[in-house]
Amino acid sequence: MTTTTLRSPATVAARRGGLFAGGLFAWLRGVAARHESRQALARMDDRLLADIGVSRAQALYEASKPFWRT
Repeated sequence: MTTTTLRSPATVAARRGGLFAGGLFAWLRGVAARHESRQALARMDDRLLADIGVSRAQALYEASKPFWRT
């Protein structure tokens, strides 16, 4: 008879060297990317915003969001 042990993905990741550390760094990379994108959007002039189909009000709204909001 064969015994199969099922492990959750979290258990497997934790045994491989750190679910928390990997998750934390991924979250920080996402936060940094969102911040950079929002700041770039805020610096765009009206011509560039029109090219991507975003109004000045929409750009300012997006740029004003806190880093933890997607």
